[in-house]
Amino acid sequence: MPKTASKRAQARKMARVARAHAVAPERPVVRRTPSAKRKSSKPRGFAAFVSNYPWATTIFSLVVVAVVVLILRQGQVGPFAPKPKATAAPAVQATCDLKTHKCDKAPIMTIDKNATYTATIKTAKGDIVLQLDPKTAPIAVNNFVFLAQSKWYDGTYFWRVEVPGKPSPIDPSGAPSQLSLIQGGSVAQDGSDGSDIPGYTIQDQNPIPADYTPGTIAMAEGQNPNSAASQFFINIGDETQYFAKSYVTFGKVTSGMDVVKKITAGDKIESITITVQKPATATPGNGTPSATAPAATATAKP
Repeated sequence: MPKTASKRAQARKMARVARAHAVAPERPVVRRTPSAKRKSSKPRGFAAFVSNYPWATTIFSLVVVAVVVLILRQGQVGPFAPKPKATAAPAVQATCDLKTHKCDKAPIMTIDKNATYTATIKTAKGDIVLQLDPKTAPIAVNNFVFLAQSKWYDGTYFWRVEVPGKPSPIDPSGAPSQLSLIQGGSVAQDGSDGSDIPGYTIQDQNPIPADYTPGTIAMAEGQNPNSAASQFFINIGDETQYFAKSYVTFGKVTSGMDVVKKITAGDKIESITITVQKPATATPGNGTPSATAPAATATAKP
């Protein structure tokens, strides 16, 4: 510090000048927050509920999902829509080689059990007309109709003729027969068709319809059940006392019994025609069933 007054005065003056030129410290800038932002930043409404009660929110969400799933399931929409059912391929009917008389399988069921089926067996000695019985023996009738409509029987033989008192063609002892019938539908003239003709067998009807009175047609078969295939026999006499109830009968001769009695071993079946008469249907307008329905002759394969 100067000791003299003038120097002290000069020093104070210079100090004032220095202070005047010194940079004043900056004041901190205080920015005012807009009134909209000065409000509370805490969530409000549903957001506040979610923030404050997370467990309740979880339960609520699960309930909503369950309700949506229930609605979709009841309405069978979306992932709950029913899957389309697989459409089964239509069954393919059996086919037969008419040169070898062999079929690839047994025929599928195509007949109408409520329809009327008439079979006309044409021979050189006349026609034999049969009324078939699809209700009682649908399997045998279906098989007979299939083979007839396929022309399988055309050219086959009546090979067995049983006449009471005369030797039976199937009895090597030569003993007189007690039966009275004809048997046909054999590819071989002597009835020696093998198991490959026609290549399948059919099931016996259960219970077996067994009516061996005159004019009845039945399926021929071997000693084992379910062994019938294509051959058949027509009773001329009443064979009830001679046959066990094992041969399925499936129709009756309605015309041509005189022809049946004329058949001899070796006679051919020229053709078998099947006529189908559908069940009666209601007559339009009054609802009263018609007495008859038009008959149709089936010439195509079933």
